[in-house]
Amino acid sequence: MSRRQPTRASAGRDESDGGQDAATAGEIMELLDAEYTQEILEAIRAEARSARELATVCGASRPTTYRRLNALVAAGLVETDMVYDADGHHRTVYEATFRRLSIDVTDDGLSVTAEQGRPA
Repeated sequence: MSRRQPTRASAGRDESDGGQDAATAGEIMELLDAEYTQEILEAIRAEARSARELATVCGASRPTTYRRLNALVAAGLVETDMVYDADGHHRTVYEATFRRLSIDVTDDGLSVTAEQGRPA
């Protein structure tokens, strides 16, 4: 049995601050185009997973998996929780912070919208 305790690595994308810390549409597009990013997001859509699990599921090296996860956390698309096992060990798990990610082409350029909330 394990117990989850949040240790937010990122507050997510807070629209009230004018998006000062939010990643730009171009940065998010670049991140989504990076190898393994989409596979990682698909793997954590339904349940939180550790980086070790994600590396195995996606067939990526651990360093690559951590780089992608760190970039996703910085972009506000993923956050971390700490999971404590009954034997006292703990590990960090990653989970998506959005329900839907939309990319639109507008007169002003690309627009990326993350509908906040846990995936259903």
